[in-house]
Amino acid sequence: MSFSMGVTARVADLAGFVSGCEGVGKEVALASGATDFRVNQIVMGGERAGLVAIIFEVPSITTAMDVSAGINANPETVSVMKAAGYQMVSRSLMRNVATRGTTDGKYGSMLMMSGGQLSDEQSDSNLGDGWNHMSGAANGMRLMQSYAAGVTPTPWALIGWTDDLDAYAAASAQSFADPKVQQNFADNNVVVHGRLMTKRLV
Repeated sequence: MSFSMGVTARVADLAGFVSGCEGVGKEVALASGATDFRVNQIVMGGERAGLVAIIFEVPSITTAMDVSAGINANPETVSVMKAAGYQMVSRSLMRNVATRGTTDGKYGSMLMMSGGQLSDEQSDSNLGDGWNHMSGAANGMRLMQSYAAGVTPTPWALIGWTDDLDAYAAASAQSFADPKVQQNFADNNVVVHGRLMTKRLV
């Protein structure tokens, strides 16, 4: 089992923040136990547009706590945040339920969903049904479930990574039109509440 810790923030000096994240930010995150580190900007996402989303991949809940503490206790990372006018908006922990492909890509798409509880095996199978359509346009996809995200009407998230958003949109339309995918949604009372689109910065 692995997790993704996501932090969203307002950043006044985006270029300065990105530079700091590429250097000491990533170094401290990995030294604190993260297995991967990414920084994105939400470009399309309603009131969240413009926010920066920092993602820490971690192998456990305890490691997520350690990474958070390490970032906020390190003088260099604190200096980067202060200089960039960093203001945290939220911090959440999501459980990585099922994955296909990689997290590489210039862009990301995240569907925010509600739905019933189902086994990881069924979740993986359902993701595979969608991946049959998406694999030609997406570098990877991941189904995630909220573990510690406060009160939320959308505890499920489906994230995809791509280098071509138009090809991704066309493949997504094919996936949603597939009767098997539609049945998966119906069987688990899945409702899509919204979508965010991001641009990779680090």
